[in-house]
Amino acid sequence: MKKLPIKSLLSAVACLVATTASATPVLLMESGLTNGQSTTSLILPIQSGAANYWAGLQTLSIDNAIGALAFCVDPWEWSPTTKQSYLTSSLDGIFGTTKANYIRELYSESYASTLKLNNGGANAAAAFQLALWEIVADGDLKLDGSGLVRTTNQTTQNLVSLANGMLNQIDGQFGSNNYSFTFYTSGKSGGVGSSTGYQDYLVATQLPASLAANAVDEPGSGLLLATALGGLGLFGRRRKARPA
Repeated sequence: MKKLPIKSLLSAVACLVATTASATPVLLMESGLTNGQSTTSLILPIQSGAANYWAGLQTLSIDNAIGALAFCVDPWEWSPTTKQSYLTSSLDGIFGTTKANYIRELYSESYASTLKLNNGGANAAAAFQLALWEIVADGDLKLDGSGLVRTTNQTTQNLVSLANGMLNQIDGQFGSNNYSFTFYTSGKSGGVGSSTGYQDYLVATQLPASLAANAVDEPGSGLLLATALGGLGLFGRRRKARPA
């Protein structure tokens, strides 16, 4: 896998602050859009019909002072635009080991491509979001016209192809990048549906190679990105796209 300039930055960030585990609630809200694009026509479990969604990275405002790059995890819920109380959860505890490992491998193989500051990065971020929703909602590693996350004939087809390419790489063999995660949940559907509430978010922090073999989810680890990347001006969220 080709190394990206942003990779060196993320590796350095990972050494700046020690991660801590905490169940203390934080006040969180989404603060803007960054890499990504509209899907044109897509069906998510948040509503029964096709809609035009923004898919891609976003930034979070955490406790009024810290920003972090994140992907939406919950295709059942909308992003909050006002401060809401969030807790941290583990991927395995919410999704089970199989889906949690799918998510980890998706990040290992494809997350770095979503951070490129060009059209390729925007396309990759949108496709990555679709792949993540497919894993969370359906877990069959195939984005198509079936399941809870469904494409239509009008869905932006290059995003569908890119998303399925990312899903096809999930074969139990991780790529060269490894991450720890902070999973912010709102206490409603918790990334698995059943009740509507506020969007849940996943923040990834790249691990140095020496630590990758012992990687575990650490609540609070996403704050490393918050400290170093919050000022880069990269904004994003998942929301229904407004008409031009």
